[in-house]
This record gives sequence, C-alpha cells and structure tokens, in this order.
Amino acid sequence: MASTQRPHHPDDIVVWPDGTWATLGEVWAGDFGWMSDDYEIVCADDVERLKALNLADDLGLPLRGRGTPGLV
Repeated sequence: MASTQRPHHPDDIVVWPDGTWATLGEVWAGDFGWMSDDYEIVCADDVERLKALNLADDLGLPLRGRGTPGLV
C-alpha cells in the first residue's frame, strides 16, 4: 500500500515543546543537534497549524484571512 503522506521538505518547520523552532533543513544540517529529539514537524504550507503554534509573526504569515470583510 502506498503512503499518502508527503515526504518532509527542508523548508518544513520543526517546533520543540519550549517554543524553539527551526527549519527541518537546519536540523538536518546539525545546527540544532544540542536540542532534544522531542519535536513536531509541521509542513511549511500548514498555515493554520503554524498560527496555532504562534509562529505567524516569526514566519511572516498573515494573521487573518484575506478577502473576508473586516479582516486584513
């Protein structure tokens, strides 16, 4: 049976329980080897999950939807 899960991409975001985050590419390069392996990988295009993790500002994501009256 084929997997429907997309493979991870270097631009995906790794988030640790303390709120520290990095790109998966940085983790693969060993830049965060001192951090624990207890992290979540979030697809870079999963805007809603990244917002829920309070990373919208850090990643330059829009805070609100577009095209809805009253929202920016």
